[in-house]
Amino acid sequence: MAASVGALVVVIAIALVLAWPWMDGVLASPPSTPAGSFTTQLTTWAPAITGAVVSVGVAYLAALGIGGLRPLGRASEWLLLPFAPWLFVGAGPLTVANWQNVHNLGLIDSFPALIPPLLVSVPALLVLTLLCKGLAERADGDFFGGVFLPSLPMAGILAGAVTLVNAHDLLWPLLVIQKPGMFTAPVAQVQQLSGYDGTAPDLGAATPLVVVAVALAALVAAQLLYLDRLAIQTNRSHARTSAA
Repeated sequence: MAASVGALVVVIAIALVLAWPWMDGVLASPPSTPAGSFTTQLTTWAPAITGAVVSVGVAYLAALGIGGLRPLGRASEWLLLPFAPWLFVGAGPLTVANWQNVHNLGLIDSFPALIPPLLVSVPALLVLTLLCKGLAERADGDFFGGVFLPSLPMAGILAGAVTLVNAHDLLWPLLVIQKPGMFTAPVAQVQQLSGYDGTAPDLGAATPLVVVAVALAALVAAQLLYLDRLAIQTNRSHARTSAA
């Protein structure tokens, strides 16, 4: 017990020391730097939310089909195999092709260009498919009440997580936006660091206090009302078949 408490104290102390610049930036007064302006926050979070809704929404529909409806029976999970190479891949490998598409559409330096180009969130697809599979096994044919409704909160949780990831992306906004008035917060911070005016960048601009408060409240609510009811089991389908 003493060793566990000591290790916990050390980890918390190290985390506070390393995260203090960010915490100080988040708790500071509203910044006057370009990264913290209302326009920059709008160009940061609106495309991030839109991209998360699209990518997680498409993944959720696919998960309902693969894990909930199970078109191939016990072999339905093999339908995830074509998505396996993209599980840990972001927009980087397809950046040139995506940029060419945006350029051909004449969307460079426009708000739609800031929307992340990934149409399917593969990690969300994997998690939601496994969840829908487990729910379908005990739904007794009730797809709407036994699979769709219980899995919907998880889709919302993953959409929130993808939103945070999208908002902190640096590569794609750097490629499609050159106008300073359309910069996202990470791009504005990088431009400020590379400038010569000597102004320190606002460390909390990419994650303002309002976003932190909303994210923490959503996380606590999800843990208390939903996540603590989930359980991971292995070989359940095999055990059920054997028992039958």
